[in-house]
Amino acid sequence: QEELILKIHRLGRISFRTIKTNRDYLRHRSSATWLYMSRLSALKEHTFMTALHDIGFPVPRPVAWNRHTLVMSLIRGTPLYQVRQLEEEQARELYAELMDMIVRLAGVGLIHGDFNEFNIMIEERKEREVELSSNALSSRPPNDGEDGDAAQEGQDESQTDRMNDNKDPEKTENTITLHPILIDFPQMLSISHPNAPTYFDRDVKCVKRYFSRRYHFISDDPGPFFADVEKQMRKKKSGRRLDIEVEASGFSKKMAKELEKYMEDLGVEKDGEGDSGHQTGSDSDDSDKGSEGRSSRGR
Repeated sequence: QEELILKIHRLGRISFRTIKTNRDYLRHRSSATWLYMSRLSALKEHTFMTALHDIGFPVPRPVAWNRHTLVMSLIRGTPLYQVRQLEEEQARELYAELMDMIVRLAGVGLIHGDFNEFNIMIEERKEREVELSSNALSSRPPNDGEDGDAAQEGQDESQTDRMNDNKDPEKTENTITLHPILIDFPQMLSISHPNAPTYFDRDVKCVKRYFSRRYHFISDDPGPFFADVEKQMRKKKSGRRLDIEVEASGFSKKMAKELEKYMEDLGVEKDGEGDSGHQTGSDSDDSDKGSEGRSSRGR
């Protein structure tokens, strides 16, 4: 029996009527309801999550999507904002991995747009490290007659004595490593988006600011920068562009623009200058932030 997550998108149910009255892009759409927009949000998240999961990116495993709900695998981890402290080396390694994730996303044509401590789950995994002790038995040399047998006997006795002195020939340790898992994709956008540099820089700054404030870690590297990512993309003669693949799969530019404008009107897209840069400003029941931490049992 597998534990799964049911995430329900409810964008602007309360404020939808006012937004529809005041916004041209919704005024003449009879089917444009808060449920329609929530359906687009869920479809977008499922589509991008599927594309990222298919290339091995650390995201939940998408299971199903229907209307404004989607089902995904349970991530047995802790939101980064609940990780109170890290050792200096842990902070350094995790910071580097998060920056690498931002660059890797851009490398396949995507920018998360809300890359912060609320949308990063941390899995702790125990990895066994085994070190053979210096007095472990060596391989037996070839037998060269009587003298060889006697020499080997003496060597075996000597090794046995040393083994008795240290009965544990192996030293085994459980090392805990931190593995980030990225969640929440309704605001994800293409690197071809007019505001892509702004969103990329915001994602980077959110991580830098949080690590400086919470873990007192400041990287010597001022990057990464969107301009460098663009150069790398121009140099690539081949490679997957998930932003293009997602559009081809059915989530069109028209859908993306409608959803983007609607989320902006709800106040979902902020400038990221607060403590977290996470989604704010929507109705109290609009966005199930943290729903990845709620599970429903299923097969």
